[in-house]
Amino acid sequence: MFRTLAAAVLSAVLALPALADEVWTLPSGNQVTYLSDEGDTAVLGYTPVMGVEQSFIFVPGLGGNYDNRGTFTGYWVEPTYVGKTCPAALVAPGGVVWDRWGIVELKFQKKGFPSKITMKRGDCFAQPTEKIVLKPVVGAGLQ
Repeated sequence: MFRTLAAAVLSAVLALPALADEVWTLPSGNQVTYLSDEGDTAVLGYTPVMGVEQSFIFVPGLGGNYDNRGTFTGYWVEPTYVGKTCPAALVAPGGVVWDRWGIVELKFQKKGFPSKITMKRGDCFAQPTEKIVLKPVVGAGLQ
């Protein structure tokens, strides 16, 4: 009986997507972590280069998509002490108001994890131009 129950629990756990297991490293050494899905929107978290507070990237269309990835457009939010503020505030899911934000484009090099991501960021309403390569963290290091 115990073996059957343990096997059922193990099967259920293995069937779940490993959100927090998807981690990428920024050139600064900080990491971007896949935190959760809010509907079809993926929520990624990171600490900015000169920051200590959690910042986020919200990516519509990526939530729940673990094996057919391509290019996605979303937005990022950071604390105001990290850089310039925008002329308009952005209210993120959960009602948090952010004065520092911008558009982001994520381009996955492979359909599933592990995959490098080329990220382009823009401040506020500007088109994404700042290019950053995120490298996947697998096992004991980068891939």
